Amino acid sequence: MTKSMSPSLDMADYLSVDWHDSAVCQGVYFATRRMSLAQRIELTKQVRELTMRNEFLRGGEISDQLEATLGELLCRRLYLEWGLAEIRGFTIDGNPVTPTLLIEKGPEVLSEEIAGAILASMTLSDEERKNF
Repeated sequence: MTKSMSPSLDMADYLSVDWHDSAVCQGVYFATRRMSLAQRIELTKQVRELTMRNEFLRGGEISDQLEATLGELLCRRLYLEWGLAEIRGFTIDGNPVTPTLLIEKGPEVLSEEIAGAILASMTLSDEERKNF
């Protein structure tokens, strides 16, 4: 018996977001964008300059350390603007949450959690690195 070399009629369905249950806000769940290669390149370019400067400033005086902290906050904002696709089970002042609204008026602890999930998705796991 020979195996057919023709493509299967079953199609794979790739979801461009990952859903997460919030650990800090009960009943809230959020979708973060899955990163393509092009998106990883673009976001890494945008974050690189901020993070390289932060490393230098961390060892400096108080004003330099404040500048480094500002850079980290700007990176977090960039992650949220880029990677937050949707939030469910949560409103701010009765309005559906957008990345901008979350940044401007939302609880910082939720922003930190979502930014952390986005950052984690940017980093390849040890298993993923072995496959390269």
